[in-house]
Amino acid sequence: MALKLLRRSPFRFGSRSLFNVRLFSDSPTQQHTSPIQNIQSHQHTNSSKSQNKASSPSSLKDSELSKFAAIADTWWDSEGPFKPLHNMNPTRLAFIRSALCRHFRKDPLSARPFEGLKLIDVGCGGGILSEPLARMGATVTGIDAVEKNIKIARLHADLDQATSTIEYCCTTAEKLVEEQRKFDAVISLEVCHLCMYTPPSTPFSIL
Repeated sequence: MALKLLRRSPFRFGSRSLFNVRLFSDSPTQQHTSPIQNIQSHQHTNSSKSQNKASSPSSLKDSELSKFAAIADTWWDSEGPFKPLHNMNPTRLAFIRSALCRHFRKDPLSARPFEGLKLIDVGCGGGILSEPLARMGATVTGIDAVEKNIKIARLHADLDQATSTIEYCCTTAEKLVEEQRKFDAVISLEVCHLCMYTPPSTPFSIL
């Protein structure tokens, strides 16, 4: 579980690896190259002045995308493949609530303690974490690289007025870096090979 408190700093990659956990992995002992190593080893190709600037190298794994796309319809089945996530949701939400309220001096007993905070859920899947964050008053952005996950998340969120305001986007963390999006906290749970970095000018972080 990784929770970064950014005080509206730019969302960016860097050299400090804060989270590297794999769930639903076909080969848990297989070694992978980190996104930071990919960035360092990436060779930029020459392009004409009329071409757009090359995008940042991707940390995505095609095998992982295919795996989650295949089971996307089961995100809200509490007895399906995502049962472990449903079971741990109350515990991780309690941690996030406690950490954010302590840092931002919010009332943890309030019905909407995250009122006024902008949060992003990286690798949001079907929205099982994004939705309760929105119900607690946060302005939530959920991103996922699997388009089917985003469609499921949107459909489910639209069933409740309290969650229909969530901004779901099929995009990547690298794109957010390029767009210089800013959030009070970046939440990335059960995401493979994602490295998050808080700039030196923003020393607040909770793991």
